[in-house]
Amino acid sequence: MIRSPYDLAPSRPARVFAVIVAVATTLGAGYFAVFGLVDPGGLVPGGDASAARAYATMMAARGIVLLGALLLFAILRSWRPLRLLLVINGVVQLADAVSGVARHHAANAVGPVGFAVVLLGAAVWLGRGDASVMAPPNTSSSAKTSSFPDSIGSSGPFSSDPIPTE
Repeated sequence: MIRSPYDLAPSRPARVFAVIVAVATTLGAGYFAVFGLVDPGGLVPGGDASAARAYATMMAARGIVLLGALLLFAILRSWRPLRLLLVINGVVQLADAVSGVARHHAANAVGPVGFAVVLLGAAVWLGRGDASVMAPPNTSSSAKTSSFPDSIGSSGPFSSDPIPTE
């Protein structure tokens, strides 16, 4: 049987959770990126130095690109690229947590670990796919199924029901 790429679409709750995580991550990390540009001394002592400002600018530029892509893939419903960016952002948060532990700053360790758990959890859930969609078709019925829609209606890329054909 030929399967459509939409047959492997994640479940609706997984998609909704991933989009919520993407938006929350963008808002949270975006806040720190902008705040780091505006007042780096407000984030860390000595942040007003020239080197700290340059570093904050470089980090903000990278963050804006990653967060922008995260939102773009969520808006476009591109689940595989979104999943990849959720994993990348989760790993970055784990690296931030290691940095917090190394500097003996509990808040800089606990917060990123929490974000990492949510980001990586969303990526795992998004990657599982919907079991009802991935189940083999019922071969005992007389109706044949096709993975290509021939009419617009309740069937489509996010429907878990097979499309009957004549």
